[in-house]
Amino acid sequence: MLKQVQNIRRNHFSMTINYNENSATRAFNPASCEKAPSFLYFSIIYSAAEVVMKSNKTFKYVMYVTLVHCLTYFICGVFFSNVLRYSWWWQQPVVCDYFRDFGGTANALGPFVQIIRGLLFAFVLLPFREFFKGRKYGWLFMWLLFLGIGIIGPMSSAPSSIEGMVYSKLPLAFHFVGWPEIMIQTLLFCILVCRYINRIEEKKSIFQNPLLLGALLSIGAFFVYTIVSIIFAIVQKVEINTERAELKNMLQFFLPVILVFVMAIIQKPKLIFRTLILYAGSVLIFALYQGLVLKDMNLIYDFAAPVLPALVYYWVGLMREKSYLKSEKSDTIEE
Repeated sequence: MLKQVQNIRRNHFSMTINYNENSATRAFNPASCEKAPSFLYFSIIYSAAEVVMKSNKTFKYVMYVTLVHCLTYFICGVFFSNVLRYSWWWQQPVVCDYFRDFGGTANALGPFVQIIRGLLFAFVLLPFREFFKGRKYGWLFMWLLFLGIGIIGPMSSAPSSIEGMVYSKLPLAFHFVGWPEIMIQTLLFCILVCRYINRIEEKKSIFQNPLLLGALLSIGAFFVYTIVSIIFAIVQKVEINTERAELKNMLQFFLPVILVFVMAIIQKPKLIFRTLILYAGSVLIFALYQGLVLKDMNLIYDFAAPVLPALVYYWVGLMREKSYLKSEKSDTIEE
């Protein structure tokens, strides 16, 4: 199968992809695809994934776009769901039959689903980076694409779309309730992504910026803890209701996240000891908080939840050490 794909790429990519070895990007020509065989699309996806794995800059771009989507989605979702009273709208006739229960398991799975959507957006926008690069209003062009194709005029009768207003039985007012969230979220997404695409190349790596690295690790740790909690709830057959989630329950996640941020800033003692301190401290925080505040301790969860954040912290720490060594060597060569 691999040989067949490689042969297809050699024979047909000349009319669909323009290689740019310097930027590790490929300019896509949609018009030429009309004459290409159907299985050519598989080879395009295969080629895009290959570029991501081989190009460090492309990998960072994909990770950044995914993170930006998850972050903007989470912030806008929390804000507008409370301001516009989504819980009330979800209980209205027709709407309650169209959507799953507000605050249920589907809502709780949101962080994991957004990671998949973020990766999808990153890969879809990958061939068009050169178009947005260097343009003063590139963010506006990208946002208009989301607005026209993804929000107002999609190919399905989705809520908040033109066809949704015409063909669905959802109340007309409901279609406009979702506009503020999705428009502002996509606007922030486009601004941040285009700013990253057009950023000036800096000698200082992200691994050498403790505050930014700590913020990224903290956000990632929060999503990991959320997903682990959902998995434990599903396994134990506990009813999930995010609408009734109390602040004291959420604080058990914020304290370990703060610990991740603090451990990302400091650089002593050695990495392995910092990782062990992070893991042991997170376990202790979960155990004490659940025992003293929530009065419901789950030792299996307390020991299992911090494993993945600790492993990610150790891996990022190794990358940071390599970055510092590389920077020192380059400084030595320049001198």
